[in-house]
Amino acid sequence: MNRSNIRRVSHGYHYFFVKPGRKTDVHTAATRLMGIREIREVAVTEGDYGFVVKAHNVDEGEKAVVREIARAVGGSSRRAVCHCRYVRN
Repeated sequence: MNRSNIRRVSHGYHYFFVKPGRKTDVHTAATRLMGIREIREVAVTEGDYGFVVKAHNVDEGEKAVVREIARAVGGSSRRAVCHCRYVRN
């Protein structure tokens, strides 16, 4: 493996693992999630969570973002803080 193609980026994002409500339309919910200002990406997933949401650092307004996510999907979310990322060049 060529490690010279990998670099560490010190700033991170917050990731939210989102469980939508039972009757939530996936594409409508994803569009609503993307309408939240702090959210940068939404991945529709299968398994314990229906979405993984990447949000710009939201330390100050985390409670508001969590409320907006719940409102958008009719469910709940859990946050994972990312302190740094490793990316390929």
